[in-house]
Amino acid sequence: MVVLKIRFEEGSYEGECGDTKIPNGEGTFEFRGDDSNGRLIYEGCWKNKAADGYGKMKWINGDRYEGEWLNGLREGKGAYFSKASGCSYDGQYKNDLKEGTGKYVFSNGDYYDGQWKAGLRNGKGLYVWKEQNEKYEGDWIKGLKEGTGKFTYPNGDVFTGPYVNGNRHGKGELVKKDGEIRSENYKEGKLVSFNVIQEKSA
Repeated sequence: MVVLKIRFEEGSYEGECGDTKIPNGEGTFEFRGDDSNGRLIYEGCWKNKAADGYGKMKWINGDRYEGEWLNGLREGKGAYFSKASGCSYDGQYKNDLKEGTGKYVFSNGDYYDGQWKAGLRNGKGLYVWKEQNEKYEGDWIKGLKEGTGKFTYPNGDVFTGPYVNGNRHGKGELVKKDGEIRSENYKEGKLVSFNVIQEKSA
């Protein structure tokens, strides 16, 4: 490997190259600033002029990513921070999208920790609303609560039941902190009816 400084149409590269003067190995690429993807600078591993292996990318808008790459796309384990939203993600990627397991933290302190597919919450996961002190733990499909889930209220009451398209839908159970247990029936997120199946503790 030879270390070279090379100018390309999209910017300048300094680092290791193969015989063909193509970035291969460790190096830094500074983009011109008018890159269609908004890239500013990439420092890390290269293979055939594409980010490949471990590296750090910074974008013009202040976003940054540090982690694994494959053929110029985020692939494997990595951490992303969005400057505009103040949100961050630490987890797995596939084909430049969140996929596998990972934790996404919002600027207000809310977070989702669980499984992802094609950039969306999908599979098992925990979502916590920090300020409201509420949480949902259960199934997700394409970013929405779907399947069986457990919702915990700030006072300690817990609802367990089916979710469809992000809303409670069907028959579930509410276990209240005072010992009362209710069978509840929901339709599209609205409580239709309930029966008390165990009275609250004396």
